[in-house]
Amino acid sequence: MTDYIDAVVFGFILSFSFGPIFFILLETSITRGIKQALFMDFGVIISDLLFFSIAYFGASKIATEENQPALFLLAGVILSVYSIVSFIGNASKKKKTKKVKAVEESRLFKYAIKGFLLNIINVSCFIIWTGVIVWFGPKVGMSPLKIWTFFVVAVATYLLVNVLKFMLSSRLKSKLTDKVLFYIRQGLNILILIFGVVLVFKGI
Repeated sequence: MTDYIDAVVFGFILSFSFGPIFFILLETSITRGIKQALFMDFGVIISDLLFFSIAYFGASKIATEENQPALFLLAGVILSVYSIVSFIGNASKKKKTKKVKAVEESRLFKYAIKGFLLNIINVSCFIIWTGVIVWFGPKVGMSPLKIWTFFVVAVATYLLVNVLKFMLSSRLKSKLTDKVLFYIRQGLNILILIFGVVLVFKGI
């Protein structure tokens, strides 16, 4: 059960980070409606499923118990490098922040396609899912059931947090300034960095 607490934490972090889709979903929920944002979110989840599947079948061949220290080190380095690059990237863009244009399609199916396409080009998502598998897989003996349960719990948490976020955003849109969103993302990048450093030390 404690393994899936990690999945809940990861799902929460996932809902606030990893690319411009965060801002597009938020603005779509405010300007177009919660239903439209949810359909876009479903497209994002489908692309995450594709990323996770590729990462799983690739990592399952090397994620053995004897390789566990090296994999902890690898996962820690991946997460640490990602968080540092993302932190610096966000900081450099702070002065140039522009509001992302919300998706204008009226048909819900097009929102799902848009969400899929916007997320599938975000290579960092694949890197993060790979890091998650090489970290979590050895902990559960690379059990397919437990690994996929982790994915389901993480995605369910991600979706639940996003629903709450969409509902709150319409009421708090005046307070969700670029500055507030910037600090939220930077704070999450710091958390990811801490987690990555912990994994590095576990692998040494």
